[in-house]
Amino acid sequence: MDSIITSNAAEVGKLERTGAHSHIRGLGLDDKLEARTNSQGMVGQLRARKAAGVILKVIKQGKISGRAILMAGAPGTGKTAIAMAMSHELGDVPFTSIASSEVFSMEMSKTESLTQAFRRSIGVRIKEETEIIEGEVVEIQIDRSVTGVGPKTGKLTLKTTDMETIYDL
Repeated sequence: MDSIITSNAAEVGKLERTGAHSHIRGLGLDDKLEARTNSQGMVGQLRARKAAGVILKVIKQGKISGRAILMAGAPGTGKTAIAMAMSHELGDVPFTSIASSEVFSMEMSKTESLTQAFRRSIGVRIKEETEIIEGEVVEIQIDRSVTGVGPKTGKLTLKTTDMETIYDL
């Protein structure tokens, strides 16, 4: 009995975490745009898959490029799976899934969350430039008012290998 438990524990350790739709490779349509029962990771939703295939055909012909597609339906009906399959069928087209909890968050505005999702989709990275000065602080001078009320000002003298610079604080 102990050996069985040990072997089961070893098997559980080999499990890998995968995404909910990681098995999808395409819409699973034949040349006539008819949906196969089970193909390319897609099962069911035959009419919806055929409709998505027709849309893909028109996109590939260049007739509706640059447009959006809105898919509506109850939860769990395959909207995300069909969208991901369409992305795979089109080739190098980014697919970004976003949950409503990301949009309706208390931490950021709706516009900001949608902007971030859009940037993820098109691969935009915002780079910030920062100037880093490495050196030795030679002197710090802080000027305070006599009453102790009001802003404090001062100067910082920084010595680097190239120069000595005074910065206003």
